[in-house]
Amino acid sequence: MGAYKLLFLFFISILYQNWAYTQEISTIDIDSLIQLDFEELYQEILTSKKKVLSRSKLFTKAYLQKAKNLDSVSEMSRGFHQMASFHKQDYEKFIIYIDSALAVVKNTSHVLQTGSLYLYKGVRTQKKGYYAKALDCYLKGLEHSKKNDVSVYKSIFQIKIASLKRELGKYEEAKSLYKQCLQYEKTQIGRKKNDSIRYLWVLSDLISTYRLNKEIDSSYYFFEQGNKMSQNTDIESIYILNRGVLQYYKKNYNNAIVLINKFLESKYELDYGEHNLIDAYLYLGKSHLSLNQKKIAIKYFKKIDTIVQKSDRLIWASRPAYLEIIDYYKLKNDKGNQLLYINRLLHNDSIFHGRYKSTSEKLNKEFDTPILLFEKEELINELKAKNNWSYYGLILSIILILIIASVLLISYKKNKRYRKRFDELMNSSEEKIIDKRTEDELEEKSSSIGISEDVVELILKGLDDFEQNNGFLQINITSAILAKRMNTNSKYLTKVIKFYRNKNFTSYINDLRVDYIIKRLKKDKKIQNYTIKALAVEAGFNSAEVFSKSFYKNTGIYPSYFIKKIQNIEN
Repeated sequence: MGAYKLLFLFFISILYQNWAYTQEISTIDIDSLIQLDFEELYQEILTSKKKVLSRSKLFTKAYLQKAKNLDSVSEMSRGFHQMASFHKQDYEKFIIYIDSALAVVKNTSHVLQTGSLYLYKGVRTQKKGYYAKALDCYLKGLEHSKKNDVSVYKSIFQIKIASLKRELGKYEEAKSLYKQCLQYEKTQIGRKKNDSIRYLWVLSDLISTYRLNKEIDSSYYFFEQGNKMSQNTDIESIYILNRGVLQYYKKNYNNAIVLINKFLESKYELDYGEHNLIDAYLYLGKSHLSLNQKKIAIKYFKKIDTIVQKSDRLIWASRPAYLEIIDYYKLKNDKGNQLLYINRLLHNDSIFHGRYKSTSEKLNKEFDTPILLFEKEELINELKAKNNWSYYGLILSIILILIIASVLLISYKKNKRYRKRFDELMNSSEEKIIDKRTEDELEEKSSSIGISEDVVELILKGLDDFEQNNGFLQINITSAILAKRMNTNSKYLTKVIKFYRNKNFTSYINDLRVDYIIKRLKKDKKIQNYTIKALAVEAGFNSAEVFSKSFYKNTGIYPSYFIKKIQNIEN
């Protein structure tokens, strides 16, 4: 009974305190608060926010009124900013206050404050699901940061634009932006306390983007770069999640489950955003599915559906969960639930189609919507009457046959085209494949190129020597380096290459490298067993990816195909 009395007295005490605060607020006069200085008012705003929101609002009104009375630009903007923070649930009011704050400082010397407001507005707008408007905020903030040379906000806005691109499935563009930001954030490490956090955040986003783009080796590479640094920091749990997801791809499903659950148990879980929470549930579900624990897996996939239903925005990463739930109920012959989740998936897809036309291709590629719509119609009719199975089965079979036939036809045409290009390469002469212009064209261009004939002749001779001596095999060769060797400048060099080799400098170098490696592969059986990465180094390329792209651009086929075919001939 004593315990109940204490509990009762505790609640009475809390109620009394709230009543006392309310009484105190009702007696406070704004005019009297205005007499306090800005810092006193601001500290009271922050302190009261954690205790009594109405008191914090009152002090914010006083702060804003004092700023208006004194026509203080920075303080007025700060006051509007604080007013906006009270209306996070009312987006329209939030925008009114945040735009008022921006209008006050936008064209003033308060560049950091302006950047902060654009960021705050963009983040809130993105959370609301208005991606186009959020992108507009980020672009304006980025433009403002570049104009005023505010490096920290240039990086932050690029990070936000990258996150938006990733959310819309534009992974290649997102990767490029994240890498740029990573270079800047790395330079900030060692300057102040917790300065590695933003670097680790960007690195984590890059890890996720590579994974979403199905580049698991690259994802693991970047994970290793940040894992050790993240230990004993506020972001450590995110790297635990990343490790768990990568364990799934290594087929260590039990390890994946342990690590992801460790992330979910962390006290920082709620600060990490919906996409990390969705990743956690998605890969828990996938891991249990791989262990043939379907019921547990579906429980986690449904948690993702719960997040999506409560969220103002649609998250692309949630899509695989719906596909798994639909397949689960299809196998159980539970047509009611199958139809429910098909409808939810189609609803989400329709919103994506309406808002983001650029994602249509990805939607069609990853989930053939016409087939899904047909299946939906079939299920509806079957629930009404079960005597139409034969008819719909025939239609579905015809569609599947047409799809398979189309795939086979496309594959056949592609292989035929590749074989033709391979034969052309094998039958080509040993002369370097450089697109040199005719003598008439040279004579015609020499008068309009804007460089004296002696200099042109000197550069052309230098290029011939460069090509014959395989100077292009030097990694990281640039127009400036090559121009210096020829005792000229890079502007003249690139101009001559453009007119007389009919290419820009990069294409010129890459084509020479590709031609060189093709000749080597034809003659040298040893290098036919090299990896693509080793061949790239042999040809002077920095990476296997650039080598493969350049090889395809030059020949119309990939190096892996060329090597396989040439090995078949040898065998």
